[in-house]
Amino acid sequence: MKPETCVVFFGGKGGVGKTTCAAAWALAKAARGGRVLIVSTDPAHSLGDALRIRLSGVTVVPRGGFSGALRALELDARRAFARWLSRHRRPLGDILEQGTWLDREDVEQLLDLSIPGIDELVGLLEITRLSRTGIADVIVVDTAPTGHTLRLLAAPETVGAMSGVLDALHEEHRLIRDRLARVGRPEASDRFIELLSNQAREMARRLRDRRQTVVRWITLPEELSVAEATDAVTALERTGLHIPEIIVNRVLPDGRPCPLCDRRRALERDVIATMRGGLGRGRAIRVVAAERLEPTGVKALARIGRTLTQSRPAVVAPNASRSSRAAGRQATRRMSEVPTGSKPVVSLSNHPVVSVSNQMRSVRAESLDAFRNAKLLFFAGKGGVGKTTVAAAAALRLARADPDRRVLLMSTDPAHSLGDVLSARVGDRPAPLAGGPPNLRVREVDAPRAWTARRAAVESALDELTAAVGVGGGSRTTTRVSELMDLAPPGVDELFGVLSMFEAREDYDVIVVDTAPTGHALRLLAMPDIVRQWVQALLRVLLKYRALVRPGQFAAELVEMSGAIRLLREFLRDPKRSRFLIVTRPAEVPGAETERLARRLRRLHLGVAAVVANAVTLAPEPCRWCRAIAAAERTHLRLLERRVRGRRGGCAIIQTPLSAPPPRGASALAQWGAGWIVDVADG
Repeated sequence: MKPETCVVFFGGKGGVGKTTCAAAWALAKAARGGRVLIVSTDPAHSLGDALRIRLSGVTVVPRGGFSGALRALELDARRAFARWLSRHRRPLGDILEQGTWLDREDVEQLLDLSIPGIDELVGLLEITRLSRTGIADVIVVDTAPTGHTLRLLAAPETVGAMSGVLDALHEEHRLIRDRLARVGRPEASDRFIELLSNQAREMARRLRDRRQTVVRWITLPEELSVAEATDAVTALERTGLHIPEIIVNRVLPDGRPCPLCDRRRALERDVIATMRGGLGRGRAIRVVAAERLEPTGVKALARIGRTLTQSRPAVVAPNASRSSRAAGRQATRRMSEVPTGSKPVVSLSNHPVVSVSNQMRSVRAESLDAFRNAKLLFFAGKGGVGKTTVAAAAALRLARADPDRRVLLMSTDPAHSLGDVLSARVGDRPAPLAGGPPNLRVREVDAPRAWTARRAAVESALDELTAAVGVGGGSRTTTRVSELMDLAPPGVDELFGVLSMFEAREDYDVIVVDTAPTGHALRLLAMPDIVRQWVQALLRVLLKYRALVRPGQFAAELVEMSGAIRLLREFLRDPKRSRFLIVTRPAEVPGAETERLARRLRRLHLGVAAVVANAVTLAPEPCRWCRAIAAAERTHLRLLERRVRGRRGGCAIIQTPLSAPPPRGASALAQWGAGWIVDVADG
């Protein structure tokens, strides 16, 4: 990478507006005569939606009054990995064939399943390659939500460890070659291991070079968003990355007095003030005002870009009028007089309903076909749309509707926020919720822990196998065989986290799952097929050598894993037992991603039972802001109906009310869940 090329990563929790801010910042730089390339690494791309152009490869963004050049790319990690693998397949295959029990056929199958950390490293290498072409002076990276971004920026360490695994697998072959064959020159395999190690080391150095890499973190003026941002920024800074600025997006601007807007302004100002002594300490805090219409297209984004690139960022929210400040103080004072966990929720659910359909009614979640008699309920969708809040409210409703029904609410998102939404401490073991119904248990899955436990059982069985053929437990052969586990497909830990839940399904009547954002969730839902292929490849190895060794417990462990994964896959594809609900917001970019997610789920043979349009302004207050927002939402709700229902119908559209503050804790969530509405035809 040329020294003058700078890479700017935009990171943050899903739904905070990373894509909008990244595109706006890139447009502003191009407007000043720069040559800018913006790259999306999010598996659930929305960069094209934000720019309102179709992206195919590196695409020139039509000029919108800027003097420079702006190009955009939605990076396809799978294709990038395929290109990388085509260049290195032979030496990588040689290492696996020479260092394990695998023959070439088995090696080829395992290579096609990808390698841990490689997707992320390949993404970084693609960015480096593009910078070397001289296509841009600045590369702006629109990242995936927090969990994926943390893995992306930690990829050099992951791949550095993997190169060590490959080096260990290649050690004995190298020893035989050097000592017996008297061949001292490096082979292609040696050069590949060295290349991989050097690339990981060089990328780590560049990420930590403040002249070449900067991270800007986006958050919303909400406690939950700031809490996740604080954890992420702390983790990144421990690795040496430079994060000089926090962008607080969608801050409600000043306006006429309004019960809902005044409460929101007061809460947002409190959050921003608190940030100064925490997340914002030692950094610039830049505030971006919310807009009535979702900013998409070059013109709207360029306007935001000017705010993002001002030399002196605003550090406070826009000044409120005297009446607005007074109303906000009154709202805050009323809130402070109520005990924590039972704060009143300003909700519009009791107002006359104004909606996409004139035939709407309040609905109990437990009465909908989408929920009735289900064993597994998955809540999926774009990051930041409120999946965790909706899933928690649904679980509470289901548990309270039937005290004899055993309900488990669990999160599979690596960036857990279930405990924050419930205002309770939540761990990896199912536990009762303080203030919740006694038949409800909650859990945040520790995926690495679940995989470690499963892996320990398999490696113990491997030790038994190698001992049976006369190989000591501490030998290099044992180590090489166990290192096959290090080459398991990426995401295997999350699958076994879900599998640990699935294996305990008989303990519960229904399990409600809060998933990670779209791209992460889709990878998880596709994992049963991928990991089963990996397990079966190992089983085929044992079958080939059954004349020489007795597989014993190792084979039993693999068979058990394969069988459990097969049952999980069948369970997920059974619409009578497993239901998928997509949570979205009534806006342009979330709506487009919802349509793509519904198509992808159907390709995986996973049907969509309902779509939840979250935080809808159901009955606008008599202020211009609320009325404009409600009108735009109704337009997008009509479009959402056409997108997800199509000709077949059968998919309920549930609307949930906007509230300030967002519902937190069992009591507030239950109250908020009582205000959901749905078409009469869907009831």
